[in-house]
Amino acid sequence: MSREILVLGLNPAWQRVFFLDKFTPGEVHRISKVKEYASGKGINCCRVLQLLGGTPRLMHFLGAEHGSKIFDELSACGIQQVPIWIRENTRICTTIACNGDTTELVEPSPTLATSENDDFVQTLNDYWDSTQYIALCGTFPLGFDAKMFNALDFGDKHIFVDAIDSIDELLAKGVDLLKINMQEYCKLLERMGIPQVKSSPQFWKMTATAVLERLPIKNLVVTEEDSPVRAFRLVEKKFLGIQLQPPTITVKNDIGAGDSFFAGWLYAFEQNLSFENCLVKATAVACARCEVERPWNLSLDRVAELENDLSTKVERLD
Repeated sequence: MSREILVLGLNPAWQRVFFLDKFTPGEVHRISKVKEYASGKGINCCRVLQLLGGTPRLMHFLGAEHGSKIFDELSACGIQQVPIWIRENTRICTTIACNGDTTELVEPSPTLATSENDDFVQTLNDYWDSTQYIALCGTFPLGFDAKMFNALDFGDKHIFVDAIDSIDELLAKGVDLLKINMQEYCKLLERMGIPQVKSSPQFWKMTATAVLERLPIKNLVVTEEDSPVRAFRLVEKKFLGIQLQPPTITVKNDIGAGDSFFAGWLYAFEQNLSFENCLVKATAVACARCEVERPWNLSLDRVAELENDLSTKVERLD
């Protein structure tokens, strides 16, 4: 039986995707196709996790017309939601998709009032004792009381994080997974005062070891577009690093690829897969997601095919 994962996708969006055959800034474009749907890191993660067979419960701030659209759409597809209703409208994210490349225009998030932060705390407390698995996806909305959140007692919880801002106190308490991209990894290294000598062949071992020795992170994963995905952990205080080069695929839409990777790792963890197989599963899910227009069009047969191909290609980093 799948264990329920409480997904905190606190900064959702109503997504508009414009599909173009050619995109040139400064010119007038005739849009061939437009798609609109609920989006944001938490929503994308839940969509894929549910499809894989997981049991997510999504807690998110929703406001006004766009918030109602998101709630109705996710309810229709059977995702369990815990909405915190706010006064301001949920933001819109506009994406220009052209020949596999995407340009994103992201509106500022709504700004939370003090009473809305209080509603979040009260609602979270209602689920806290029965929740053992918590996944934090993405940025906090403006006005969110991060200090209050970081002050919670996470002692008996499994915590998975796909975020970088305002989480230092949470990381210091210990998390099962920190999944970030290369830009976010460099930001973390800078905050921790760890030198970034990228030309060194020991860059990954030196920096990841330094992070893992200072912070109680069980699994650290760094993604970097078309470069290998790298995962690190300490085993009996000894460094273990692995990497996996994603295959060459035809990209139809890569929005939410990182969110799909995160969902794949969550599901693999829930299935008690090994460190290496978690990386394989997550990479296969992310690649399969990029081959289709939307996260929920992901093919499980394609995921299995990619897993089979990738399972022998994991490399050790020494």
